[in-house]
This record gives sequence, C-alpha cells and structure tokens, in this order.
Amino acid sequence: MDSTLFNLLLGIVSIVISVGGVYLINFLNNKIGAEKTKHYYDLAQKVVMSIEQSNPQLAGIDKKELALNRLVELSDNKITKKQADTLIEAAVYDIKKLLKNNIK
Repeated sequence: MDSTLFNLLLGIVSIVISVGGVYLINFLNNKIGAEKTKHYYDLAQKVVMSIEQSNPQLAGIDKKELALNRLVELSDNKITKKQADTLIEAAVYDIKKLLKNNIK
C-alpha cells in the first residue's frame, strides 16, 4: 500500500511540474515579446523625432513612409510594415500629446 501511494504522489508531482513548466515557458515567451515590442516602440519614437527634426519640409505622408521604411530596416525586417505603421502611429500620438501638454 505504501509503494502504491508513493507512486501515485510521484505521478501527481510529475504532472504538476510538467504543467507548471509549460506555463512558465509561455509566461517567459510573452514577457520577452512584450520587451521586444517596447524596444521597437522606443525605436519608432526615435525614428519619428529624427525624421521630424531632419526633414521638416516633407509632407506628413512622406514622413510616414520614410519612418515606416526606416523602422522596418532598423528592425532587420523582424517587424512587418503593418506592425511598423501601428508603432509609428502610437509614437506620433504620444509625441503630439507630450507637446500639447508642454505648451499649456
């Protein structure tokens, strides 16, 4: 009876460790993904500010296209144009909000 109970407990502990390991791996993958997104967002902000500073004569659509291409290039094509577009739009929104708050 003792060996049966021991084997049962050992099996339960093995299952718990296996399930916990899967959740830990998923958690780490999500965390790493979030850190990469933050990195690309910071990069998008820098690209937007750089283009605004160095090319003020360009129209908004031209600045955006330049920023999209530059961000995809700087990410070594690890993000798509659609992802870059989202990051650029978020960066422009935050920069405009910051400027508006500083003007008041």
